[in-house]
Amino acid sequence: MATALTLFQQQLSDKLPASAFIEDYPRRYAFGTDASFYRLVPQLIVLVADQQQAQQVISAAATYKVAITFRAAGTSLSGQAITDSVLVLLSDCWSGYQIEDNGAAIRLEPAIIGARANAVLAPFGRKIGPDPASINSCKIAGMAANNSSGMCCGVAQNSYHTVKDMTLIFADGTVLDTRSEQSRSKFLHSHKPFINDITALAQQVTNNPELAQRIAHKYRLKNTTGYGLNALIDYTDPIEIIKHLMIGSEGTLGFIADITYHTVIDHAHKSSAFIIFDDISQVCELVKQLATLDVAAVELLDKRSLLCVAHHDIMPKDVHNYPADSAALLIEVRAEDATKLVNLQQQVDQLVAHFSAHQLAIMAFSTDAKRNASLWNIRKGTFPAVGAVRENGTTVIIEDVAFELDVLAQGVKALHQLFDKYSYDEAIIFGHALAGNLHFVFTQAFDTPAQVARYEQFMRDVSQLVAVELNGSLKAEHGTGRNMAPFVATEWGTDGFAVMQRIKQLFDKDHILNPGVIINTDENCHIQHLKTMPSSDDIIDKCIECGFCETVCPSKGLTLTPRQRITLWRRRTELVNQLSNTGDISEKQHINRQLSSIEKDFQYLGIDSCAATGLCGMKCPVGINTGEFIKSLRAKKQLNAKVAPRIASFAVKHFAVLANTARFGLTSMAMVRNIIGAQALRTLTKPTNKLIGTPLYYSAWPRGEQPINHSIVHAQQPDKVVYLPSCASRVFAADEQADDRRSIMQVMHSLATKAGIELLLPMQINELCCGMPFASKGLPEQAKSKAEQLLDIAQQVSENGRYPIIFDASPCALTSNEAAQQRGLTVLESAEFAYQYLLPKLTITAQPEPVMLHVTCSSKRRGSEQQLVAVAKACSNEVIIPADIECCGFAGDKGFNLPELNANALKTLRNQVPQNCSSGISNSRSCEIGLTQHSGINYQSVLYLLDKVSQAAS
Repeated sequence: MATALTLFQQQLSDKLPASAFIEDYPRRYAFGTDASFYRLVPQLIVLVADQQQAQQVISAAATYKVAITFRAAGTSLSGQAITDSVLVLLSDCWSGYQIEDNGAAIRLEPAIIGARANAVLAPFGRKIGPDPASINSCKIAGMAANNSSGMCCGVAQNSYHTVKDMTLIFADGTVLDTRSEQSRSKFLHSHKPFINDITALAQQVTNNPELAQRIAHKYRLKNTTGYGLNALIDYTDPIEIIKHLMIGSEGTLGFIADITYHTVIDHAHKSSAFIIFDDISQVCELVKQLATLDVAAVELLDKRSLLCVAHHDIMPKDVHNYPADSAALLIEVRAEDATKLVNLQQQVDQLVAHFSAHQLAIMAFSTDAKRNASLWNIRKGTFPAVGAVRENGTTVIIEDVAFELDVLAQGVKALHQLFDKYSYDEAIIFGHALAGNLHFVFTQAFDTPAQVARYEQFMRDVSQLVAVELNGSLKAEHGTGRNMAPFVATEWGTDGFAVMQRIKQLFDKDHILNPGVIINTDENCHIQHLKTMPSSDDIIDKCIECGFCETVCPSKGLTLTPRQRITLWRRRTELVNQLSNTGDISEKQHINRQLSSIEKDFQYLGIDSCAATGLCGMKCPVGINTGEFIKSLRAKKQLNAKVAPRIASFAVKHFAVLANTARFGLTSMAMVRNIIGAQALRTLTKPTNKLIGTPLYYSAWPRGEQPINHSIVHAQQPDKVVYLPSCASRVFAADEQADDRRSIMQVMHSLATKAGIELLLPMQINELCCGMPFASKGLPEQAKSKAEQLLDIAQQVSENGRYPIIFDASPCALTSNEAAQQRGLTVLESAEFAYQYLLPKLTITAQPEPVMLHVTCSSKRRGSEQQLVAVAKACSNEVIIPADIECCGFAGDKGFNLPELNANALKTLRNQVPQNCSSGISNSRSCEIGLTQHSGINYQSVLYLLDKVSQAAS
């Protein structure tokens, strides 16, 4: 007999593509993880790409009584986005937006990233109100469903107070668009009993003065514990009540298919100050007074937090000597003009002066953006600092509570006492002091009953302190989830909790929407399904599975993200450990089935499809470069290989032969294409690509470049640079459809001549390589050999660093930089060379035509991104940097051998190219091949454009 889940999937199979269903164990396990310390493995994962598909999924769930949980970005911390039933994921393509009223409002589809919404609002001087720390990663549906706030938005600018309209899908599949009078009227008529019940419930709360007063008090604070009962006293219109109940409901009442926000002003003028005091009580008293002013943000850091970030250069050097009760405030003021900003600074300074006797250190108000970024990095560095030093096998837990400002100091001190009572010696407190919102971070193992019991009792003491003794909020902005579900009644009382139970019953009578979240009668649900974090590899053991890395990963949506690679590898480790510790035959068979499926699928999902560019390390709060981990796995595999290491060793010794062979092969392929056609050639190369991973032909394949002409005379000049053309530049010719089909070496020569700079080109250039192609394939010895050969020659030609060394490809510069610096050599990539050496010596007439710009991963990792952007803007009046494309996914030769990775990373590029744009620029030849293929326009080095619009300065 078919199960309900089988019937559910069968109904949807006629409506959704086969690719929308994920059933294999490795991906169910990997995709099932989120940022919380809980784990459930879904039985089925369904990807939805639009409102119709979401409605179909919910309707099928209602028909067969199958529990479903919607997941946005999976950055939530309280266990509200996991399930052991059906997990519904939002496709990244469901991320449209519509700006309204000249930026005063914005309509957002559910999968758009919060930071992306702010980016499109920036030209209007506006932003959305919520500003969670995860805004660069989290999606708008999750922000609204969790009522996320952040450092500056407080209560007044959170989703509850800035929502304008939304499109909702209810548990029965009904759609309500609150913008549409027709939709509202239809819903009021079709759901009259439901509307009557909601209205009656609101009246019931209003008729209970004690409860109504409790609700009013709780929502003067930040509060996300349970459902938003303030909707029942703030509104009488049932549609408005429904709309506001959906905010913070964590997917348990319905699905938010789109949301329209009233936006808020994003002041251009900002100033920050950082002050450390000797007494937390005095700090909290100052916060109370600051709350009377128009201050944008006040962040509090206790002594333990300061110690965690004491290594930052901008921090005072004697933090460890400060009193135990010392604390710091990071204060930011914002204004629409400089005069008002100065006035605000003066008002704050006058207040702070009253506490001067307690000051230990002060960094006064400044508008210096670089210094202020360093100050905010201190605040942002507190959470990852704990994660970076935690013991292997433990997880990092971050809780957030809120107190009235009158008892804020009492709350801080009481939490410190609980840390000492339960031996959480590493625990720190920081938070959004203006809102009385404190975060406390500690590490916890769940591998023994004693550890679980310690955590359970600690949380009960915390709930008693916060909700009962100090009448605060147990959850201020992180959502209730499973983590705080047992304590909702503690905070709200039996009458308040009964109202919440009634709300859940009215919206979801069959309990199919995210069951177990918010409303959960199991008083131990917060200590069940706890996530294990086994030691797996030194590179990844510090991962806290936050998901911040995922937005920059080119394989996201194709295979796995860095977080998913790590969590699946941890599962593999866990299964290996279990296998060695059990003697039960049946259990061993079960473990072996799971382990075999992971090891079989991880090769492609985890290893082969990883671009290993390292961007994930820049986003990771504890600095994990998952690409390095994957390269280490490749290296371990190569230890047992026979053919690949031998080929690599030959290539190291005969690199020029390899390059000549590649040039010949490319030119031969072009000749074959001219005879049989591009489509026929692609068809011919497809079988071997599928079978053994040989290159797959496509139209953007270049011809082979002509060998370097050493007879070109570079006029002697006092200004000299060593020029090292990259392997790609020496092998790949310019695209045949490009207006300028010169080699990059000819372009470099032209620019250098205009600027009066002599290029020094090593005679051995054809044998040189930075080593990156070998390193990326897990061949570190061969990579080191080539890197040292290159730097030996570069050191000689540069006269021991007298002249800078220029690479025309940014990945080569990144690869060589550290070793070059150790030798006293200066390495620059093409954009840095253009910005620092060429622009000052050229006269440039910027073209009016727009140009697309791709900023490479290596430029971002080198910190040269802004120089590349500056050169592009000097050359064109309109420079377009596509949204949501962080890495092109070409990754050396993967663009040829695994072209689906490149296609996945650039799937949104073509639609972002304006009709009046015919060219793109970057600073890596291999990246430019893929960009050309997937954009419909030609991409070339930024140097081509610079040469086109420049002449020698007079």
